[in-house]
Amino acid sequence: MSQNSIQPSGLVPDKRTKFLRALCTLSGVNAIYGIISGITTAISPPDVDDTFIVNLFEQLEKYELPIADLQDDVKEYYLNLMLDLGNFGAANFLFFAIQLIGIFMMYRLNRIGFTLYTVAQIGLAAAPIIFGSFNDFGKITFAITLVWNAIWVIMYATQIKYFHK
Repeated sequence: MSQNSIQPSGLVPDKRTKFLRALCTLSGVNAIYGIISGITTAISPPDVDDTFIVNLFEQLEKYELPIADLQDDVKEYYLNLMLDLGNFGAANFLFFAIQLIGIFMMYRLNRIGFTLYTVAQIGLAAAPIIFGSFNDFGKITFAITLVWNAIWVIMYATQIKYFHK
């Protein structure tokens, strides 16, 4: 007799795979870090004055980009992001909180958790372009983030067959 077949009456055998447990653990740690980071950024964004902007541009010019035409786009993107960092932090807090709820629900094998997680991943990919800039650099950042987040969504999608309504 296997261990799963011996269950007290009324209990369903645990259908969580080791892979789902690992995904939920890694994503949960990431979500908690994102929530803390989002709250701190929203509560105390940096003072963006002329000195801050000059230092930001000096730091950005230290690094040579593989596509030289993007230098102005990078400056615009990061300047806009720094000017609106408080709102960006608040948005990240919101999306990471939704992500954590989704992870918790998926860990409990609840299918709606997958939907919440997916929506949060789309929001986390879109937030930088909304608060940064919709220039070429912003679009590249959005695309890379969307691909990375899609990989995680696909990994969770492989576990949907174990979820219940």
